[in-house]
Amino acid sequence: MIVATAGHIDHGKTALVKALTGIDADRLPEEKARGITLDLGFAYAPRDGRLRIPLGFVDVPGHERLVRTMVAGATGVACALLVVAADDGVMPQTREHAAILDLLGLDRGVVAVTKADRANPDRIATVTAEIHALLAGTGLAAAPVVACSALTGSGIADLARLLEVAAGSHAPAGAERGFRLAVDRRFTVSGAGLVVTGAVHAGTVRVGDRLLVSPGAREVRVRGLRVHDAVAESACAGERCALNLTGPRLSLDDVGRGTWVLSPALHGPTTRLDVSVRVLPHESRPLRHRTPVHLHLGAAAVTGRLLLPGAGSVEPGTSTHAVITLDREVGALAGDRFVLRDVSAARTLGGGCVIDVEGPRRGPWTPERRAVVAALDTADDGRALRGLLATSEPGIDLPRFARLRNLPVAKLEALVAEAGAVVAEDGPRLAFRGERVAALAAGVLSELARTHMAQPDNPGLTRDEIASTVEAGDRPALPAALDGLVRTRQVLRRGPLLHLPGHTALLRPADAVIYDGVRALLEEAGLNQPRLTVLAGRLDRDPDDLRHLLDKAGRLGWLQRISKNYYALPEAVAELARIADAVARQHPEGLLTVGRFRETAGIGRNMTMPLLEFFDERGLTVRIAEGRRIRTDWRVLAPSSLQAPVPEAPGSDPTGMRVS
Repeated sequence: MIVATAGHIDHGKTALVKALTGIDADRLPEEKARGITLDLGFAYAPRDGRLRIPLGFVDVPGHERLVRTMVAGATGVACALLVVAADDGVMPQTREHAAILDLLGLDRGVVAVTKADRANPDRIATVTAEIHALLAGTGLAAAPVVACSALTGSGIADLARLLEVAAGSHAPAGAERGFRLAVDRRFTVSGAGLVVTGAVHAGTVRVGDRLLVSPGAREVRVRGLRVHDAVAESACAGERCALNLTGPRLSLDDVGRGTWVLSPALHGPTTRLDVSVRVLPHESRPLRHRTPVHLHLGAAAVTGRLLLPGAGSVEPGTSTHAVITLDREVGALAGDRFVLRDVSAARTLGGGCVIDVEGPRRGPWTPERRAVVAALDTADDGRALRGLLATSEPGIDLPRFARLRNLPVAKLEALVAEAGAVVAEDGPRLAFRGERVAALAAGVLSELARTHMAQPDNPGLTRDEIASTVEAGDRPALPAALDGLVRTRQVLRRGPLLHLPGHTALLRPADAVIYDGVRALLEEAGLNQPRLTVLAGRLDRDPDDLRHLLDKAGRLGWLQRISKNYYALPEAVAELARIADAVARQHPEGLLTVGRFRETAGIGRNMTMPLLEFFDERGLTVRIAEGRRIRTDWRVLAPSSLQAPVPEAPGSDPTGMRVS
């Protein structure tokens, strides 16, 4: 477990860590010369020391101008060691650090009243009372308080025991999730290269893993790692580790304090955060809309503005949902804790928790969007999913939901099943409430039954045609309903058409007679299929009326519409596709040229270009500067692949042909 120190400058944090671990966390010459901590220091308790279990300490600076560094060190740790000197008592930075620990969600810790050798029992009791008053109402309200002295060693054993108790109650969570490490230091080591250190917020990392630096999307590989200052093969959530990274042209400038090293699936830097924000009670005035702020998240510090609903304000001691727009990208996921300081970085204003990332720039306060944010404002992933199912008409983008909440695939699928959601697998993977999809499916069945009854010659409806009969708000869920109906065979699919099982498309007797005449003329013509106007003239029909009938036959699969003016029998189209393939094979460069194709097929000039464009549309050919190339097997246009029923004998009545 990692413990972060906190407290006012010169209250003995570094000396206390040294008394517990035997390690001086002040590593910089200036720190040793001035006797104060200027940057993050780290110490790990040896197994043979005062602490019987391995604990790591992040020693943070106590100076008010170094609060940014303190926040970077306190983020992602599991336990706090709040230090208050017995002679000074609670001081300004004690209050600010305690507030920051509460904003970061720390509810496990110990308070050490240091320099107890300089104070009498009454003074220690007074300071203890101040501490209880300070922590009342925070996550550390129940933290034990122990008086000690790093100089004499008194109370150190008791402090070590209390830290061990806190560590024993700590159960690291999130080891199965995607890996995230917030970088707070980076440096180079001779012979090894770039090394970064930080707290592991989630997941597990192993030697050899391929990760990303975010923002920046720089690809890296873990060459080696250390945990608790010892070589290790892996590190997991709740630990601090050092990663030796390698990658193409990787340099120190690519990985600074505030960046993340994470699983590639979690990369998604943002400049816009939906948050729950709380203003500290001691603030003298409310925070107003568009207040400029410093955001501290992970180990990053970036400026931005606080946007509030209704351009309003949030009073001291209260919370609200808000949007923070940032001046540069940061990595963030739901549940990340943050701290807000004023634009001059002189005082802490408040903080809170990330709810969503990269929300809509328009309409952030509409009732629909506020319902989505409210549903996401929970640490319970299942509850968030159920809330979204009840409020999100467009459906839940499951890949985005999984990334936002760092959910492994197995966990996501289990949550979807528990919520009774229905997932549309065709296209974007969207989830919808089961009851909503069931009602929509029932409507689709009714619409198909009505269409089959009213239009017996209609073989089925396309998805677009079905969508036109559905309310606009329900259209996003239509793919899920149709997928379920097809999967359970309540609806059958034939090409682009959907129909009920057992439906037989019947041409009206008069139309069947006309179709027989059309088919006879097309068979007589061979491959050089006549124009629509020629067919209409031979049958003494109006071209537009005949086109309507031929389109209907095309839906039945009995004809292929080549263009507005050309229709052809499926077997003729297949033979022309075979000829096109053969012509291209005979060309030295595999080209299908217009003249050679027309000559070999024996078709007219007017039909050739529409036919070649039809081949392009169907994916058989692709047009290039020199001509066309064959893209796929010509059999994709064969009648068997089209499932096109053909009359058993010329002149037979096709009106009873089954669609399914």
